[in-house]
Amino acid sequence: MSDLAKWVDPFIGVDGCGNCLCGPHLPYSLVRLGPDVVYPQPSSGYRSNRPIVGFSHTHVSGTGGGGRYGNVLMTPITGPLRIGFDPYERQDERAGAGYYAVRLAPAGIEVELTVTPRVGVHRYRFPRGVESGVVVDVGAVIQPPEWMPVSEWAYSIGGFAEFISDTEIVGRGNYRGGWGHTFPYSVYFYARFDRPIRERILANGARYVPGQKVVEGPGVKVAAGFGDVGELNVQVGVSYVSVANARRSVERQTAGKTFDAVRADARHTWNQALSRIAVEGGSESQKTLFYTSFSRLIAMPSDLGVDDENPAWTSGVRHFTDYYCLWDSVRNANSLISLFDPETEAAMLNCLLDVQEHIGWLPDAWIAGHSAQIQGGSSADILLCEAALKGIEGIDYAKALRAMRKNAEVESPDPWLYGRHLKDYRDLGYVSTDVRKSCVSRHLEYAYQDWCIGRLAEHLGQAEVAKRYYASSRKVWNLWREELGFFAPRRPDGSWAGPFDPAGCLPDSWNDPFFYEGTSWQWSFSVHHDFAGLIARVGGPEAFVRRLDGFFERGYYHSKETILHVPYLYIYAGRPDKTAERVRWALERYFEPTRDGIKDNEDMGCQSAFYMGSTMGLYPVMGQDLWLLTAPAFARTTVQLGQSGRQLVIEAPQAGPKGHYIASATLDGRPLDRAWLRHGEIVGGAVLRFELSETPADWGRQPPPSPLSNPE
Repeated sequence: MSDLAKWVDPFIGVDGCGNCLCGPHLPYSLVRLGPDVVYPQPSSGYRSNRPIVGFSHTHVSGTGGGGRYGNVLMTPITGPLRIGFDPYERQDERAGAGYYAVRLAPAGIEVELTVTPRVGVHRYRFPRGVESGVVVDVGAVIQPPEWMPVSEWAYSIGGFAEFISDTEIVGRGNYRGGWGHTFPYSVYFYARFDRPIRERILANGARYVPGQKVVEGPGVKVAAGFGDVGELNVQVGVSYVSVANARRSVERQTAGKTFDAVRADARHTWNQALSRIAVEGGSESQKTLFYTSFSRLIAMPSDLGVDDENPAWTSGVRHFTDYYCLWDSVRNANSLISLFDPETEAAMLNCLLDVQEHIGWLPDAWIAGHSAQIQGGSSADILLCEAALKGIEGIDYAKALRAMRKNAEVESPDPWLYGRHLKDYRDLGYVSTDVRKSCVSRHLEYAYQDWCIGRLAEHLGQAEVAKRYYASSRKVWNLWREELGFFAPRRPDGSWAGPFDPAGCLPDSWNDPFFYEGTSWQWSFSVHHDFAGLIARVGGPEAFVRRLDGFFERGYYHSKETILHVPYLYIYAGRPDKTAERVRWALERYFEPTRDGIKDNEDMGCQSAFYMGSTMGLYPVMGQDLWLLTAPAFARTTVQLGQSGRQLVIEAPQAGPKGHYIASATLDGRPLDRAWLRHGEIVGGAVLRFELSETPADWGRQPPPSPLSNPE
């Protein structure tokens, strides 16, 4: 097996907007271990220029919003045993796939971290001749800046810690707050040290609890002293269900193993996962960005197993948590996973259907056992439709259709958490300004989700349902303001709201009344079921190309997840050469192998999937079975198509700094004269070969199907 893990650089995108986790994790692991810095903390807990306060076991990676997790924080200390200590500066910081290390200054403590799916493994090397100890902050939680909404502040609301032997500590932390919802959640832990504890301190907040083995309440901290030991190893099992589960994870996954053995296992796991896609050629920077992106693509959600780590119910269904959020990953990440790992994609979608069975609604974000903020519509509708069209097996699509229809037919008791703002959309034919937040972008998403409902109904042979929802999806144009040439807000009486600037939105764009995290200039390209209708409304293909050119030239494009697809829309106007130019520009501008090398939140694989798909030359249309083509960056890419044993091979011998354009293409040796493919053309195994050129070529002018206006 190739050592693909050598190309993973966990420090890429940790600073700036990327918010990526630099600490060790495994694909879809529950434990995501890493360093946390002094307040204020980004969602990942880390910044390169801030002192370290310790190493916690639960994190999100790449998200925006307020803090969540950062729980069960461990900090090695030297000198007299105590609860309080000064934060550390860092020296010799390094990381790789499943591994992180740093020297803490001025104490001179060497820290190494690695993981299994549910256990964090620490190795501390203390200077000889000094007392050594570890502080365990059970109440720790990521703390966002003060300017974040109060609802997104997180805090400890209770818990306990107990010394159960001279080598073991157990406990539970209770927390609430963070992005998306304020429901409480609990994290249990079991910590096993390889040296006996000689001294102990227990505290509840700032109050010491002398002479006890257990302490409880919010803000619980304990400290364990070990004397002059030199090296100390600790294995920490983490569970959302019980201390027993946390202990069992240690027994199953790390007991009797050295730190180096666990680290080697983690690297092996990463090599197995990354081997699903092998790239050849390209520069070192491109390979580093590709495989680092791959590691981020499969960082979340967390796999909780079957009736194992779901604290809310048992159902015989494999459960996942921290879909953070589908609204992001739906753009491209789930599509890419469905290509190389359709089995896991099916499991994740079945989890969403299981959630719907238990709470009554499909979630758009499922975090710490609860539905969280819906930023638009129900992205699960899009994913379930796409999975059916791609032939992903093992999903009850009739059940899925019923759940999707509920979103569109039943008024939600709480549209913040599930369902739709249905009354306006149903009765007026559009989401009006009475919906105070993101009314136009919600309308666009509802319309596309209606099309997805209709398409799944058609797939299942329910012609009348399909007809009704296809008609409803045409509501999308009810907010098209012809004289402006943009989507715009309307009042309940039908009049256009004004004054309205298609290029404007509130500085805190997540609270804009009309468009969520963007402007009409940006959202007006989100008509995925009718790009042909959009092209017609702006004056035809040539006018649409000019509109796209103006969009880029005015600086309206950036690496926001809702507009990542826009460079590919030139293909719908018959200009794949322009797509090639804009995609290559975006890759070079928005992705660098540096600590601030991702220019927007990574967002559950969204940025990663854009980089991976674009450098492979294969990019998805969400909710459909279409792949759009552009010039690859690699001479050869081999994709393992799930567990089928079949492969998709993408060849581009001229890939490189000068191979910018597709001059011709073949699919399994037959000429291909279009810049798009159906999933069915490659899922059985295929060889896609490109001949690239330095100058634009007259190739691929046939536009892809656009379901409402020009179906195939």
